[in-house]
Amino acid sequence: MKHLLPALLLLTVCWSCSKEHPRNGGSSEDTTQLKNYSKDLIIANWNIEWFGSGRFAGDPDVQEANAGKILRYLEADLYGICEVVDTARFGRMIRNYLGTEFRYMISPYPRIDQKLAFVYNKNIFRNVRVRPFMSQSATAAVRFASGRFPFLLSADVAVNGKWHPVCFILLHAKADADTESYNRRKAGSAELKDSMDLYLNGRHCMVFGDFNDQLNGSILNGRLSPYKNFLDDSARYRALTLPLNAAGYQSTLSFANSVIDQQLVSGKMRHWYKDHSVQIRTDVGTVVPDYRERSTSDHYPVTSAYAVTD
Repeated sequence: MKHLLPALLLLTVCWSCSKEHPRNGGSSEDTTQLKNYSKDLIIANWNIEWFGSGRFAGDPDVQEANAGKILRYLEADLYGICEVVDTARFGRMIRNYLGTEFRYMISPYPRIDQKLAFVYNKNIFRNVRVRPFMSQSATAAVRFASGRFPFLLSADVAVNGKWHPVCFILLHAKADADTESYNRRKAGSAELKDSMDLYLNGRHCMVFGDFNDQLNGSILNGRLSPYKNFLDDSARYRALTLPLNAAGYQSTLSFANSVIDQQLVSGKMRHWYKDHSVQIRTDVGTVVPDYRERSTSDHYPVTSAYAVTD
């Protein structure tokens, strides 16, 4: 009997941990029965514009309802979301519109109002870990908007009867079209790539989010893209959104012919990518008819699809 009590206590603790809904850091392992998906993988990124903040120009309740409808409409398996301010409201939206299959993790940046968040299907992304990337670097703290470090998610993706380790880096780069901001984006891109080349070389990775600049030139007139270092290393990185950085496309409501929300991939994600699947989702206007009146966000979501095989 003296050995039975500790065993029962341990079992109770383990069961309790499996019921938790982690939001910041740590693991999302779930010991419940998991589905086996046979499907293409859908990835989305979206700057949701001061979500839940008084600085948002519209009604936060309307924003929440509209954003929830759009997330459900996109039917992605993993979302990278920028500019989450009201984290409690964000969690309520995920539960109400995406249900119990989805979990979320929010960046632990105490000095930054605009948090980064991952939302993922727990049946597909397993053994999830998140952490700030390059957070020990004093230079990165300046280059990425005063400590808004890239947010790294590492996991196993389980689809089509296969398991593969993957990682995603969610980026919200320094904004604005002045010289200082451009130089910070360029230096941040150089440090990000150097760190990825060193620590994530050969990994199946995606860098996605609000790059706050173009891949074909720059929002600062006369300058090259601050992400040219990634474009030049085509042996390791593929810029999925590069073809969309062209006249006729825009990823924000305000700036025509300017795409600043991007996706880059490396490793097997370059080969899993389904050609021509990347889209700027201006069709969200069918879900929220007044979207262009800035009722929800000033950015459009971007999505892409992957046939994960061997």
